[in-house]
Amino acid sequence: MKTNKYFGVALVISLVTIMSCNSGRSSEKDNKKAMVGATVIFSDTGITKLANSQVCMINNRFMNSEQIAVPLNDKTYYGCCEGCVKALKEDSTTHYIPDPLSGEQVDKAVAFIIGKPGSKEDVLYFKTDTNAKEYFSKNLQRK
Repeated sequence: MKTNKYFGVALVISLVTIMSCNSGRSSEKDNKKAMVGATVIFSDTGITKLANSQVCMINNRFMNSEQIAVPLNDKTYYGCCEGCVKALKEDSTTHYIPDPLSGEQVDKAVAFIIGKPGSKEDVLYFKTDTNAKEYFSKNLQRK
């Protein structure tokens, strides 16, 4: 029963966070305009390491600008709005995500972050740059 209670609380926090970020989010057209001047190129042909400070670590999206720093335990996480900052501070499970290649849990504050192939905003977190390159190489071979 305790597990169900914690799951429910985590679910509510996640939903509130997503809704708070999306309510202030610009339109798809505005997002495309913002990406025109982006210094990071999302492509299916190369890896560009993203600056952690320009990634919302709750929405797992490249935001193309400095995000709100959330220093915790000698590491820094980033959120795009107060809802994301609150989630990062209150729910330590938001700090981790599986490496797409190895499946190992990766701490987002120290991860090697790249743009997700085929996406203009979504990101992937890797334990090392070697994992990112291997994953990227395997993805290209599938196409």
